[in-house]
Amino acid sequence: MPTTFNYSGKPAFMYDQESDQWLQLGGAIDTSSAYTWSGVNAFSSDVSFADSLTSREGINNFLNPAARDAAITSPVHGTVAFVRQDSGGNTINQWQYYNGSAWVANDGDISAVSSGVGLTGGGTAGALTLTVDTTFVATTSNTMTLTNKTLALGSNTVSGTLAQFNTAVTDADLVSLAGSETLTNKTLTAPILTGAVTSTGDIIMTGAGHVGSIKDEFMMILMGAL
Repeated sequence: MPTTFNYSGKPAFMYDQESDQWLQLGGAIDTSSAYTWSGVNAFSSDVSFADSLTSREGINNFLNPAARDAAITSPVHGTVAFVRQDSGGNTINQWQYYNGSAWVANDGDISAVSSGVGLTGGGTAGALTLTVDTTFVATTSNTMTLTNKTLALGSNTVSGTLAQFNTAVTDADLVSLAGSETLTNKTLTAPILTGAVTSTGDIIMTGAGHVGSIKDEFMMILMGAL
């Protein structure tokens, strides 16, 4: 009696005399039972699942393009795969699809972010960051020298001390309206002087009705000339 069993399987038939037919024998499958497939199984046609499909290893999840190409030797247009590294071993964690001739990244329409004037950073993959270049752009914390710039004082406030403004202004000296100032070789046009006027020298007055210094006019008033 043979002791070797071949489980590759062959069809068995039973003859039905009434119908004069050979009927193929088959086993019934309990569709409510859970089955575990330990081998590699290939489906040559479409497969539909009524519930969610759980895959602990992911769907077409590959380490790199070489592993993807070894597993999917004949991709068709629309085949998708998840690739964790590029050919150089760099982490990319990228969804890719086959466009009919090559695998391309399914990352949307943006292929790169470039930093323009006043920005640094950018790149072509991964999480990208743009940073303000403080050598070009003024911020609330950095110090810059502005050239050929205009500040509208009506909508901006410039603060500082008189000494600081005098340091900033290079072609004139600024004076305070509230304090005492020493004026040298200055011409006052239509001034209005209130209070006592003290001078250590002559105050020259010109114009209609004036003949020279205040002292000269005072002397002429005493003499009755004015």
